[in-house]
Amino acid sequence: MNGDQRLRGAARTAVTPVRVRLKRLRTQPTTIVIARLAVTAVLAFQFASWLPATSPRPVLAPLTALLVVQVTLYQTIHHVWQRVVSVVVGVLVAALLSSVLGFSWWSLGLAITAALICGFVMRLGNYVLEVPISAMLILALETGAAATGRIVETLVGALTGLIAGLLTSPIKIQAAEEALEDLSDTMARHLHAIADAVEERPEPRIFDELLSRARSLTWEVQRVDAELVHAEESVRLNPQGVGMLRSMVALRETLVALEHCGVTIRGLARCLADHAHEPEQGHEDPLSNSDTRVLLATTTRHLASALGTYGRMRRQQFTTGDTDLEDQIASHLDTAREDRVKLTGMLRADSPDWPLHGELLVHLDRLRSELESGRRTRAARRPSRRLRIPKPSPPATLSPIRRRTDLRRARS
Repeated sequence: MNGDQRLRGAARTAVTPVRVRLKRLRTQPTTIVIARLAVTAVLAFQFASWLPATSPRPVLAPLTALLVVQVTLYQTIHHVWQRVVSVVVGVLVAALLSSVLGFSWWSLGLAITAALICGFVMRLGNYVLEVPISAMLILALETGAAATGRIVETLVGALTGLIAGLLTSPIKIQAAEEALEDLSDTMARHLHAIADAVEERPEPRIFDELLSRARSLTWEVQRVDAELVHAEESVRLNPQGVGMLRSMVALRETLVALEHCGVTIRGLARCLADHAHEPEQGHEDPLSNSDTRVLLATTTRHLASALGTYGRMRRQQFTTGDTDLEDQIASHLDTAREDRVKLTGMLRADSPDWPLHGELLVHLDRLRSELESGRRTRAARRPSRRLRIPKPSPPATLSPIRRRTDLRRARS
């Protein structure tokens, strides 16, 4: 391998992060998507054929239904609005110009220009071109029945797609919960790898690889954030998502906590990589002592165990509203706190390497405090399908005024 090849290989390694294997979210099966679209299109065609104002073969209705049906109900409503408005505006532009100017090459160009201006002004997005298309078709036919039929078929297709979205749009909260748990497990495994490297004290190249993996955690956080946005969209305007807003807020808080943990892990890996590349000094480095490194590795392992348990605990809180893992996290964090105090005594403040050691201790404290605050945060439970509302029964010892007040609060 010549010098240019080595340089290109080094550059490729530097700019390409080490991919962390994070389980991707489950999407809707393809067969369900196909069946959903096919049934919606057929129903739209059948509904449109029953109306007298449509054409003998109202294929525009199933076409509209196929275009507006999306994965989430919020996206479906958005597409329904844009599709209906674009068709209606295009028909109105064509009807106005045909009644005044008739059909010619310059009236066609004027209709296209006016339709495009209306589409961009109204911010119709992907349906901007639908405005001039509708205008051209109606202008060429020059019949009021064609304009009415196009609007009616579009409305039928849009309404059918909207009903299909109301009935079949999935809620993706469970998939987002699984993604967050996988992210915490990934970070915990990386912390365990850092602890093993600290205890074994390998060559500096291993710490460089650990630093690259720690940097790639940022990409994993961004991917989970994108999936969480999809989950939030699946809840918006969806009747099945009534009462799930608090759960979405709890999911977002969990992701923020994990993002802070990822930043801290990256700083910890950066400190260890810098220490591994430091040249030998004339003084004794406390971090080079085997007992100190074993204690640092033990502290890191306790934090890694707490981080992995944190993801499972939050998952239990989301699904059941309670968990039996809080004591386990508290035990790991208490042990990590005790080990960190011992580690401070081993990393002497009078050492010339104290700035690097102090930064290392700060990262350990930040990671522990972040998990401690996350442990005390209660997650909102996802509402079940069956809601049981207990009947209020105030004690007989309460005064009539107090009893009426409590009853009003219970009913509200």
